[in-house]
Amino acid sequence: MAINIYWEHMTENIVDEELFCPICTDPFEEPVCANQCGHTFCRKCIIKTFRITSQCPTCRHTLTIDDFHPITTRPFLNQLNKILVKCKWCSQSNIQRGDFKDHIKTCTKTIISCPAANINCDWKGQPDQIQGHVEVCPLVKIQPTIVELKTIVKQQSEQIRFLYTIFKKTSEHHKEVCKEAYIKNGLIYCDVCKKQFTINEHQEWLHFCPEADICFNCVKKYFT
Repeated sequence: MAINIYWEHMTENIVDEELFCPICTDPFEEPVCANQCGHTFCRKCIIKTFRITSQCPTCRHTLTIDDFHPITTRPFLNQLNKILVKCKWCSQSNIQRGDFKDHIKTCTKTIISCPAANINCDWKGQPDQIQGHVEVCPLVKIQPTIVELKTIVKQQSEQIRFLYTIFKKTSEHHKEVCKEAYIKNGLIYCDVCKKQFTINEHQEWLHFCPEADICFNCVKKYFT
């Protein structure tokens, strides 16, 4: 597991040995448990391990990553939350892990990213520097426009997938429901494949054209 960049566990902690991950040998972070064998690991540790092997690191039982579920037992999680840590940025010690998120919000030494980091602004600095950066960062200024464009592209992609679904419905498996009647000058006449048939009066005739790209009835159903 990658080293936590925010805190370090205090050496004077008295931690139950059952709370240590067998892979990283540190107290569990986001613990997950195997459904079959019951062994527990940090979520990041087991994900990294399963990129190399498909066996439980403890008992070598063959598993998949889907065999693991998050531990939600409150007493177990409470013990992890009470473990004392030290902030790597401001050196404040004796912070309970469960309270560390509140600490990091007010820590004046922590390093934070630009609000436009999601569109590749690589600026990092301390909280008291962020306002000055935001005022001059060109990516912050265009971020709303980029987000809007991404939304439009996503909507268009969904429309394309929707159209594809409609066209798929005219495939070989949907011949019966996509048959259409083509009548011209008293003759059955397909305007796509040019096939003609003579029918008796009041006789209903439906034709599925194998050369047609779309079915008029399907398009009409979805767009009117």
